[in-house]
Amino acid sequence: MLVAYHVIGIGPDSGLKLQSGILKDANALLAYIRMPLFTFLSGLVYGWRPYSGNWKAFIKGKIRRLIVPMLFIGTIFAIFQAITPGTSNHICDWQCLHLMPVAHYWFLESLFLIFLVILLLEQWKALETKINFAIIFFIAAIAFVGNIGTPWLSIAGTFYLFTYFLAGLYFTRFPLQLTHPRATGYIAVTLVILFLVFFGNEYGGGRRSINALIIGLVSCAGLLLTKAESTKLATIGNYSYSIYLFHIFFTAASRIGLTKLGISNIWLLFIAGTSAGLIGPIVIENIAQRNKTARTLLLGKS
Repeated sequence: MLVAYHVIGIGPDSGLKLQSGILKDANALLAYIRMPLFTFLSGLVYGWRPYSGNWKAFIKGKIRRLIVPMLFIGTIFAIFQAITPGTSNHICDWQCLHLMPVAHYWFLESLFLIFLVILLLEQWKALETKINFAIIFFIAAIAFVGNIGTPWLSIAGTFYLFTYFLAGLYFTRFPLQLTHPRATGYIAVTLVILFLVFFGNEYGGGRRSINALIIGLVSCAGLLLTKAESTKLATIGNYSYSIYLFHIFFTAASRIGLTKLGISNIWLLFIAGTSAGLIGPIVIENIAQRNKTARTLLLGKS
């Protein structure tokens, strides 16, 4: 969903520059699921290997995993964007590079800040009981709906994502005990899809509205409860972080290259761009794995 989002474009002035159509509509409606799910999974995975008490090692690991690739790859992306014809959204003030997040790399800054907050909450044992967890979640939800934050250092993004991160962590730390979890999950996902298709444009609300929060949480919980499995998607999922980091280079290159060759079919551009955005990063990771420096700078690995 994330790769397809950037292939299609944030608006009519980016990506495929669509003014209307099913791709544009689907891209807009999936905004209620896309980043919430990405962040929900981050919280879920954190719950498997939570903070263990060594705050220095914890922060060092998050800097390596999140901040190093953000600074290195994000800067390269900003440079490429500035010198490559046919790209959009160039950096306006290079002195504020990364203080004002670069493109989709805002997620890394926000997630890093979330981990700093989580570190404090874990130190204070504020997430060890359901009641305490509920209080923290309620406060996060109020900040979400209150549209608190500033784009600087992606602080607004932190308030946007934190509730979904907590939801993912909750499912790991306090698994729901349902009689029919899979049926519940499929019903929830079906209801969300029907709501988005028939009422999403009218009642979905802004990205940080109470309606958007409910849709995002129900979507994430429903998808998890279905316990749906796909070996092919799981194989791609092994490279999810690399795909997140590098897909934009390949989606843009695919669009610009095919357009210069005279190809204008929207569906062909969409399929080619999405495929390039998945395959390219997988190749990059397999190459970078072989070098210690590249592993850290490009993948955030030790």
